[in-house]
Amino acid sequence: MIRITRPPEPPALAAVRPARLAAAAAAVALGQKISFDGYDRAKPALAEMQYSKCCYCEKREEQAKYRDVEHYRPKSPYWWLAWTWENLLFACIDCNREHKRDQFPRAPGDVALQPHEQPPGGELPLVINPAEVDPIDEIHFVCEKHNGRERWLPRGTSAGGRSTVAVCKLDRPGLLDLYLEHVNQQVRPRTKLVIDAARATQPREVVANWSRATRSLLAPARPFRALSHDALAVLVAPALRARYQLPLARP
Repeated sequence: MIRITRPPEPPALAAVRPARLAAAAAAVALGQKISFDGYDRAKPALAEMQYSKCCYCEKREEQAKYRDVEHYRPKSPYWWLAWTWENLLFACIDCNREHKRDQFPRAPGDVALQPHEQPPGGELPLVINPAEVDPIDEIHFVCEKHNGRERWLPRGTSAGGRSTVAVCKLDRPGLLDLYLEHVNQQVRPRTKLVIDAARATQPREVVANWSRATRSLLAPARPFRALSHDALAVLVAPALRARYQLPLARP
């Protein structure tokens, strides 16, 4: 996960919200089922905001129109936030439908929002909202060996990070395969150029290769930027980076 910068609300969502919210409130008052139509008008803006990448796993979704609008606070229990721009994200089907679903763990002892109350109120969510919290401080990728095979595992470094990994299953087997493929095909070839130049005592090439690697791997539209950042930190040793003054910017 990486930090997401949220732009202003799209007019298409603002236009539909008053009528949909009024209809939802009326349905609740009558004990009827809520129609959640209309929030998908935000999908194009959300996909653009996130460069068509899932807000949780950072996997790129080529066909954004067939993917999901994710409700950070789930729309069933938080129906009055279903059309709220700040509550919407863009997500892959696996993270949204298969894993997170209506889960929204909160810290013990917090106070749940009441209908029509705006967040955060007294709630203390244990799922990271990447548009509000920088996940790079909450989840780190670590390299481990399992049955002789390398794995890059997301590990929560806070209660929110650990809960987010568990809820969204960011360590599910399919993602672990994608993480390893990304490191081996995208990160390692670039870090090898840096290390080879250092061994050949070519300072300019070290700096140039590092600059090209970080610009490419950490560019906003690239998938798995958080993984790239942490893999760069592991594969190019801190001592080497310090010797050549190689900066590693936050994604």
